[in-house]
Amino acid sequence: MIDVVVIGAGLAGIHCAQSLSKQGFSVALFDKSRGIGGRLATRRVDNIRLDHGLPSWEILGEHTAKLTKQLLAADMLQPWLVLESDENIPAAWRRGELKTHFMAPDGMTAIAKFLASEITIHRAHHLVELKAESDHWQLLFQNESVVLARTVILAMPYPQIQPLIEEFSPLSKRLDGISYEPSLSLMLGYASLSLDFPWQELRLDNHPIFRKIILDGQKRSPQSATLVVQTHEDFAQSYLDAESLDAATAQIIETLQNTFDITPPLWSQIHRWRYALPKNILNCPYLALGTSLPLIACGDWCLGNGIEGAIASGIAAAESLTN
Repeated sequence: MIDVVVIGAGLAGIHCAQSLSKQGFSVALFDKSRGIGGRLATRRVDNIRLDHGLPSWEILGEHTAKLTKQLLAADMLQPWLVLESDENIPAAWRRGELKTHFMAPDGMTAIAKFLASEITIHRAHHLVELKAESDHWQLLFQNESVVLARTVILAMPYPQIQPLIEEFSPLSKRLDGISYEPSLSLMLGYASLSLDFPWQELRLDNHPIFRKIILDGQKRSPQSATLVVQTHEDFAQSYLDAESLDAATAQIIETLQNTFDITPPLWSQIHRWRYALPKNILNCPYLALGTSLPLIACGDWCLGNGIEGAIASGIAAAESLTN
């Protein structure tokens, strides 16, 4: 029997599993996807890498500061210029203070793989049911595998946790207010692309469609004529349950062409992020779910603050087992 099973191989789950392993627990980490990293997501299109989740890495606190030093020492990060603007005209996007973040030349997923290099991860394992036995949990996965564990830590978006715990956790209903902002991420490839701006990533506060415009092709060597566009919540919400995202794709492309006077792309791929950014958070590092057997939830919805909060939540959940 395993001491602790961690569900979810994003930053919270990876750091939780690492911390538990260092404390001497036997740990197994599972994720429903074939990849790892959560929103540290990279896709290959025509042998070109595109980061369609988190576009850049930034220092947001002590955990990310420490990790950034580690990743720079391993040659996994390079500087990346970001502009934040509350204006919606391209002329305004040529001025303003540039902030230095970091990008991963091998793709953001490479960061997750580096951090999880000493952890065994069971991929393509979608947890569908938790059963409480007398002294352990029974975990049932969609592929019909069954795992037994003394403790379970759910490092997932809270809306995915709630259906698993609502039958036996007294706290499940109390947390109905926790929510996420969705986003659409559109990847685009062009025959050629010339956008003469000082930034490599543009973050827009008030645009009706665009939240971020990323010159993703500048991350690789050789460079490629590719863009990644991520949308604001309201735009994504209107397509959240649509069977097809063709209309959303066409609207984004048309708005890009009108904004930048660029030609239509040669190809496009779109990804729907239902849980892109925590909106209403717990304001606590983790949540012990009040069950007879140890069951803990953690993730970026606990503390907010992006990757920093996700890491802090995963570590805190792990440390709670020995405190």
